[in-house]
Amino acid sequence: MHLVVFDCDGTLVDSQHAIIAATEQALMSEGLALPDRQTILSSVGLPLEIIMQRHAPDADQAMIDRMLDNYRGESLRLAQQDDRGQVMFPGMRDTIAWLGAMENVVMGIVTMKSRRGLNRVVDAYDIRAYFQALKSADDGPGKPAPDLLLNCMSELNVDAEKTVMVGDTSFDMMMARAAGAYTIGVAWGYQTVEELEESGAQEIVHTPEELNRSLKVFVS
Repeated sequence: MHLVVFDCDGTLVDSQHAIIAATEQALMSEGLALPDRQTILSSVGLPLEIIMQRHAPDADQAMIDRMLDNYRGESLRLAQQDDRGQVMFPGMRDTIAWLGAMENVVMGIVTMKSRRGLNRVVDAYDIRAYFQALKSADDGPGKPAPDLLLNCMSELNVDAEKTVMVGDTSFDMMMARAAGAYTIGVAWGYQTVEELEESGAQEIVHTPEELNRSLKVFVS
């Protein structure tokens, strides 16, 4: 049996507009300067509290808590819009369905979204049934710590050498390398190819078609 684990934001769904809007709302609520778009996106994949601490290094815990509340409130508002504040990357649902039809493959998602946010994604795009393990920021230590990926492997009884992590950030790659899994970085997400390579990506793919070819080799 092989285990294919996906990141969510920047890998399965493009949620950058919602992430930027919610981050800006959280910072503006405290009168803080707004970072540029790439600075915001470069932190995607870390636990949300750590992201807020990066944006406001001098903030005390009370301010961080308020920022988190404002971020989550804006995220919820955007999630109720017609586009749910995000769109699935073209081709990724086909990839999931293709893998889901294989008898020798199980799948998981490891994300720093909240459990509620992850549930919204898998239900909005009707992909929950394809995944045997769903791990969110509410389930344990955040990326790049390997705990959540190791939990997936343990629950599904799949060894590290038969596990592949598919993600768009250095945090995904570092998590997977720490867990002993194979790493595939996707170039359509929120960090650069150079960042993925430097953090341990063993392959870089630029399209879902390239990803499918790499996964076909891995699970064969």
